[in-house]
Amino acid sequence: MMKRRKLMFLILLLAAAFGLWPAKSYASIVLKAIVVNPSKVKTQTAILKAYLPKEAKPEDVIDMGDLKIDYDVEKALYYVYKKFELKPGQSVIRSVKIKDVWIIPKSEIDALTGRAKGLVEKLKKTVYSKTAVALRRDIEKKSLEIINKQRKAMNALPQTHIAVYRENVKTLNSIKNSLAEMDNMLIKVKLAAAELTRAKRVSVRTTWWVILIIILFLILLSIIFFIVWHRQAVITEKTEKEKEESESLPNPSGEDKEDKVE
Repeated sequence: MMKRRKLMFLILLLAAAFGLWPAKSYASIVLKAIVVNPSKVKTQTAILKAYLPKEAKPEDVIDMGDLKIDYDVEKALYYVYKKFELKPGQSVIRSVKIKDVWIIPKSEIDALTGRAKGLVEKLKKTVYSKTAVALRRDIEKKSLEIINKQRKAMNALPQTHIAVYRENVKTLNSIKNSLAEMDNMLIKVKLAAAELTRAKRVSVRTTWWVILIIILFLILLSIIFFIVWHRQAVITEKTEKEKEESESLPNPSGEDKEDKVE
């Protein structure tokens, strides 16, 4: 069993070819694995097994020769493997060419910084204006940091290239968190504006209702005044008529006196 474990011992070598900053990721990384039969007298079965970096998926493998690929559930990693019959002292080397997925496209970084500028413009003349400007500056600083680190790591060893990519991913997530914070600010501003608009609409509607009620009250009051005036006018007219009629009638007592005098 110990001998079998020794046969499964792998020496992994990585080599890469990079451009300074390819518009599309045509660069690749080559993973090399070697397995050796340490016995000088006995032919043994050896298993070559090499794990791919966690970012690599089967679709990223450009060429793996006669190797097969599988997934390790416990480690959550893909790996390539093959069984070999090795003669005493024999070694086998296999290469796996992987598309370079350890690059953050500059277009993605530019899109994030552009989005930050847009949010700052939308948050102008709000209570969040100063905070938004500070976040935008931090985003631009971190974006430049990602670009510079990535450019320097292009010609570094693949292990360094991958390590820098993982650091840059953390920085990129920090940028996205800052943008999410700015988005929340904008949402709050829009909600406040909507609430203010609603309040104004309610206020205008209430004002019109008050005006309408006042107008209706004045109309009702005018009707009441008209009815009272009309009734009073009718009573006055009737009283005057009765007075006129009473004055126009002859006085019986006056006629008797005149008769007596005659």
